[in-house]
Amino acid sequence: MQPLGADEPAAVGPYRLLGRLGSGGMGRVHLGTWEGKATALGGALPRGTFRVTVHQATSGKELGNLRQTDQLGGVCVDILTLKQVNSTRLLATSTGAETNHKGCDPAPHEIRLTPTGDDLTYTSTAAAEGNPEARLSKVAPDD
Repeated sequence: MQPLGADEPAAVGPYRLLGRLGSGGMGRVHLGTWEGKATALGGALPRGTFRVTVHQATSGKELGNLRQTDQLGGVCVDILTLKQVNSTRLLATSTGAETNHKGCDPAPHEIRLTPTGDDLTYTSTAAAEGNPEARLSKVAPDD
């Protein structure tokens, strides 16, 4: 993470910026939390709410987590490990947390976080879960 430059705001609306992950073809990427409704099977199956939190990481290290809350309120948490960042997307391995209940898929799979305007698009290669996708919006730190 790089410190914010003199030309960068300390906050965007209610969101306090902690630093800059990088800049380039996708603009500037900041640390934080994003949330949105997810679907699977090409949009045919609702998957509940996905909440992604990203912090500073280097390749091969923990990047953050994904909290999936299903339609009935069940929660699964995946640990995200950074694989690669480039100017158009972030690649990570998502692995079920050891503390998850038995209904959660523990198998590692690849996820992509792609900037889409001020939002992030989440896509997953978890075939057992129907390859979920979500458009995630930035949330305030206290949400």
